[in-house]
Amino acid sequence: MAGQWLSVTDINFKCQILALGVVAIIIYDFIRSKRLPLRSTRLFGFFLAMGAFNLVTDIVTYYTLLNYKLVPPVLNRVLHILFIGSIELMPAILFLYVFYLYGIRKSFRKWQVALFVIPFILAAVGSVIAPIYYHVDEHGAYSYGPMVYIMYASIAVYIVCVYALLLCKSKKHYHSDVIADYRKGRITVAVGLGIWIAVALIQFITKYILISSMGISLMLLYIYLSFENPKRYADEETDTLNRRAFHIMIPEMLARSGKFWLLNFTIDDNEQISKSMGYDQMKVILRTVAERLKTAVPGARFYHSRSNTLSMFVTDREEVDALLKRAGSANFDIEYGAGAFTPQYHITVMECPKYGETPDEIYDTLDYTLTHHHHHENGKVFWIDENTIKDKNYRKQVLAVLTKSVNDRAFNVVYQPIYSTAEKRFASAEALVRLQDCGKLGFISPEIFIPIAEQQGMIAEIGSIVFEKVCSFAAENRLWEKGIRYIEVNLSGMQSVDPSLPAQLSSVMQKYGIDPKFINLEITETASIDGGELLDMNMKRLRSLGCHFSMDDFGTGYSNLAQMAKVRFELVKLDKSLIWPAFGENPEEPMVILNSCIAMILQLGSHIVAEGVETKEQAQFLAEHGVHYLQGYFYSKPVPGEVFLEKLSAQISC
Repeated sequence: MAGQWLSVTDINFKCQILALGVVAIIIYDFIRSKRLPLRSTRLFGFFLAMGAFNLVTDIVTYYTLLNYKLVPPVLNRVLHILFIGSIELMPAILFLYVFYLYGIRKSFRKWQVALFVIPFILAAVGSVIAPIYYHVDEHGAYSYGPMVYIMYASIAVYIVCVYALLLCKSKKHYHSDVIADYRKGRITVAVGLGIWIAVALIQFITKYILISSMGISLMLLYIYLSFENPKRYADEETDTLNRRAFHIMIPEMLARSGKFWLLNFTIDDNEQISKSMGYDQMKVILRTVAERLKTAVPGARFYHSRSNTLSMFVTDREEVDALLKRAGSANFDIEYGAGAFTPQYHITVMECPKYGETPDEIYDTLDYTLTHHHHHENGKVFWIDENTIKDKNYRKQVLAVLTKSVNDRAFNVVYQPIYSTAEKRFASAEALVRLQDCGKLGFISPEIFIPIAEQQGMIAEIGSIVFEKVCSFAAENRLWEKGIRYIEVNLSGMQSVDPSLPAQLSSVMQKYGIDPKFINLEITETASIDGGELLDMNMKRLRSLGCHFSMDDFGTGYSNLAQMAKVRFELVKLDKSLIWPAFGENPEEPMVILNSCIAMILQLGSHIVAEGVETKEQAQFLAEHGVHYLQGYFYSKPVPGEVFLEKLSAQISC
């Protein structure tokens, strides 16, 4: 019997020491790793500390219990109160941990406070005053009595509360990273707590085999490895915290009910760097920038929030100014090859919750500033303000109108007549899309809704709607019988490289009986350069049908003469930015450029359309120098279809 008693005791001590060693390793790794400053993470740290304290008291109380004849009864009782109290506190901490997980919930309600506090107070008081009994025999030792039963009752109450909380789903909308992690966290806690319960039940049944310590260590180890491991938030590319960590911190910061500032350090020329130096070099540059920032702002937590952006959270306004000053004066010269260069960057500052009360509002505003604000001055600081939010909200409203208009096919098409210098009349027109909101937005400029449509992937569908409306209008009014040789229809860059484009356009033209020669497709100069083989293939197929092409916006700064020689355009449209300076205050050099461009295009055998003609002087000069077609306000602004028809009728009657 004595041998069996020693064997059980030996097993219990080894289990307790092993469990304490496991928790000590977890605590060491937890302390030395980069952690998110989440309330739930801090509570998990406290949970680890309480687990370690519980395991220490477990070992001590087991030793004093085995040597109860040598230990004063008061000391034995005090140690058991500490041991049992730490066990009672652990599920209470776990309840708080789940409650504050990722800022899903901001604060307790009164009934939740009562639910959390009352069971612990009752258990604590009961543990102090209730009796406890000790059993020691040749099989081993264990404690029992009212104090132990109160402990079990307290644990049971909190376990029920924890599982009830785990089953509750947040009604708020968060980033997908937060939702996925929150779901994983709930499952992890449920499984970890289940492990502890299973081990505790085994101990309750066996009595002599004290393995609750193993249950605690296994629960902590499982939660740590599966969910709370700080390495999940490490960004290897920049040695900062990763994008997931950034998305998790947003609701956490909002849940703290205090103001904070979100600072974003963005590299503006990341695309150029990737193209010229390669993506791997871009990662090296971003890592170097992160290291310089951490040196300039010691102790700050940076998050790799976007591919070209490092972000940080600051809770003090004066500290914001100090950080901006230090970051702005930091040296970002980076060695490359035999030389060095400085990446172009800007810093965005956003005060929350003033300009972002929810995670979605913050993301929308950040995306908007990155997309729509160009920072020409290196190191410029851009403060998000009321005008930023107003402009962002306007574009959001435009997107809603745009989406509805696409679904309803509710776009207007206007026509800007094009004057033939040879025939002295309107011989063609350019079809232009317009968007009108019946509500408070009214007329929405194409310069606003076209880029939004391109960003949202709607531009191809809009182009399809416009093309069908043009064909329908031309067929209904038989424009070719009114002297119109062709109608110009714009193709977006996305449309022009769509393999299904020829079949789509051919189907619409056949539907309305339109001769393909009546359609002239405008492709912007940029699209003609970037389109590659897909554009070449589409142009060949559409030309085989009879369609013609014109290069739009020639002279806007992207001109590629080699492309013009490679892909012949029936028409080349001179942009107004090439024409207007030749009639301005210092016309000498612009006039030389204009004359050279006209002569070159004519030698290539293409016809010329001059856009933006607004004065008689411009019209006469361009006509005298061989320009075939003139388009601009001097002749007519874009007009609705019925007005365009009236102009044609007036022209015929004259």
